[in-house]
Amino acid sequence: MHILALLDPFVDALYAVVGPLAEHVPAAVLVVALTLLTRLALHPLMRRPGLLTIVAQAPVFATIYRLFTSPVIAGQQNLLLDQSLLGAPMAGHLLGVGLPGVFVLGGLLALIALVGWLTVLDARAHVPELKLPDGQPPEVAAAAALMQRVAPYLSLGSVLFAALMPLAAMCYLLTSSAWSLLERRHLRGLTAAAAPL
Repeated sequence: MHILALLDPFVDALYAVVGPLAEHVPAAVLVVALTLLTRLALHPLMRRPGLLTIVAQAPVFATIYRLFTSPVIAGQQNLLLDQSLLGAPMAGHLLGVGLPGVFVLGGLLALIALVGWLTVLDARAHVPELKLPDGQPPEVAAAAALMQRVAPYLSLGSVLFAALMPLAAMCYLLTSSAWSLLERRHLRGLTAAAAPL
């Protein structure tokens, strides 16, 4: 049994909604819409520190992944696997598709890398001042400073992750990453506007 099989009841329910829509709406548009709805629902959590939004997204991402990799859902053939984006199958992987699919997936990977790099630049431009409690050993201060310099580059890890995922998951990652970048900028603007002069 695949570990993601635990999500099958959710996959079945999502397929019951998305399957009929996929006859009229491209699957890539459905993935983007599901991603935007998920991120919109999680928007109130963004003001909280920590990884709560990432953890809350994990089941949705895993459900969408399962939706586009399972040949059979609820005892029926998964018709979403027949969908494509500009000739690239939604379940296709970068190294497993031919032409023109490799260009589509490569283009999406390049867009994910671009959003990742913009996220790095944005994070580096808004690094808060490092404040440590008095009396900390120099090693702690050095480690904290190193972490503060390295942390912005972690967003580029999504490029490596995306290279291993099917096209549907790449659409999710691109949409979610772009949303995160824009959301942080928006929230930073709200915080600056609310700050006393």
